[in-house]
Amino acid sequence: MRILTVEETKVALEDHGLDRLQGIGMARRESHEALFYAWHDHQHHQILFARKGTTQVEGQDGRHLLPAGHALWIPARTRHRTMIRDLDGLSLFLDAEVVVGSCETICVFPVSPVLQEMLFHVVRWSEGSLDPDPLARSCFQTLALMVQEVIGNAEKQAFVLPKATRPSLQRAMDAALLDPGRASLAMALREAGMSERSFRRHFDRETGMSWQQWISQARLFHAATLLAQGESVTRVAVETGYASLSAFAKAFTRLLGVPPARFRGQSR
Repeated sequence: MRILTVEETKVALEDHGLDRLQGIGMARRESHEALFYAWHDHQHHQILFARKGTTQVEGQDGRHLLPAGHALWIPARTRHRTMIRDLDGLSLFLDAEVVVGSCETICVFPVSPVLQEMLFHVVRWSEGSLDPDPLARSCFQTLALMVQEVIGNAEKQAFVLPKATRPSLQRAMDAALLDPGRASLAMALREAGMSERSFRRHFDRETGMSWQQWISQARLFHAATLLAQGESVTRVAVETGYASLSAFAKAFTRLLGVPPARFRGQSR
């Protein structure tokens, strides 16, 4: 994986043309094997769509999983960093002064076949839409309205792994994410330097989830990344700490909406 510095990320965004966006919006194809953008923000709303591959975007509130067949809304001026793996998709940028987003936080939403066709249609305006072009303006505005409607109906927090503000808790989270399949409560308590009672109380309060719910979701995020890379379902189940394939498949399907084998095929 190529890891970009803050300066390299800034240059990459300038190469994408974000500093010279014309009109209401612009769109560009995204095709990367493995790339990690450093923390940054931009003046435009962004919609990142993954037709294939799996991407994770980290914001101030936590890590967001972007599975194939979904898109991610990133409001203008929201600091984030992005880890892309084998992505085939696109990025759409919208003028925040013209398109008012109803969602003020990063969120993931499903993309229907109709919405996908519209997303790829606006790639024709890769250099930005000129204001005198009524077709471009109509397409971008209609697309933005459709996206806002889908976001409003999407399940909240389904694909986000919350962060903590308390340093001791975040230290335990960071350690767990290094190897979520083998992370345990005992390990988290050691990293946090807290008693179990205190840890559970503060963890629940800050994340809105129990430790078990959080680590289970972290394991499934990791599983999605491994499956998108082509790892076998059996190996991924073992790697993410599941004692049986059936338990893994049930948990994965509950979060992602499709069985692991199908997700693996859709992501490649």
